[in-house]
Amino acid sequence: MKGNIKITQLDYLRISKLIQAARNDKSIEVKNLTFLANEIYRAEKVDSKSITPEFVTMNSVVQVINEETKSTMMVKIVYPHEADFKKKYVSVLSPLGSALLGYKVGDTVQFSAPKGEVDITIQCIEYQPEADGKYNI
Repeated sequence: MKGNIKITQLDYLRISKLIQAARNDKSIEVKNLTFLANEIYRAEKVDSKSITPEFVTMNSVVQVINEETKSTMMVKIVYPHEADFKKKYVSVLSPLGSALLGYKVGDTVQFSAPKGEVDITIQCIEYQPEADGKYNI
């Protein structure tokens, strides 16, 4: 999906630096970095205090449904050093993490998985730091 997305100015700054660092040390696939860079560049940047709770921001806990299998899962969008598959902490630099960031409840997004393209819909956001008054995490 190529709809309108919103990210906080703080997330934009932090992720921009993260992308540059990852490009320099070549730790992440270039196509993932390019996709995320394009997404955050085109996103509407808003103040952390004004982003509405239906948008996925960093450290949001998001429930999604796979449109093909109808299975649901809950994931938390995190920075790479916090990623943990067992906890369902998904790096923003991963295909799934970068696909979700900036979209809102009800949006369907697509990401590349080992078995091909996957369409998922954001069902709800269980937790968004900004909605909880936490603007700097």
